[in-house]
Amino acid sequence: MTLISDIESIKSLRNEFLNDFVIKSDLTTILTEASDNNFLNSIRIHKYLTSTALIGKVKTARFLESIELTEKTTIKQLSETNISKIASFVSGL
Repeated sequence: MTLISDIESIKSLRNEFLNDFVIKSDLTTILTEASDNNFLNSIRIHKYLTSTALIGKVKTARFLESIELTEKTTIKQLSETNISKIASFVSGL
């Protein structure tokens, strides 16, 4: 593969990951697997949760702040505890 096709493939993978977010998904598994994927783990958790507009940006930012994360926190920076809290937040909506 060429560099351009590699970049397009990674971009497509990231867009698919963002667009596949649904509130009823198994977020714990999804985020744990994404944290190990070098192509996905640099996505900001705030962007992941709000990209489909199912959850409001302000509500998400306030929640992240309440668990001592920011809008700039990436998936690879999440601990298991953070992932669990995020999954609980989303499932409670």
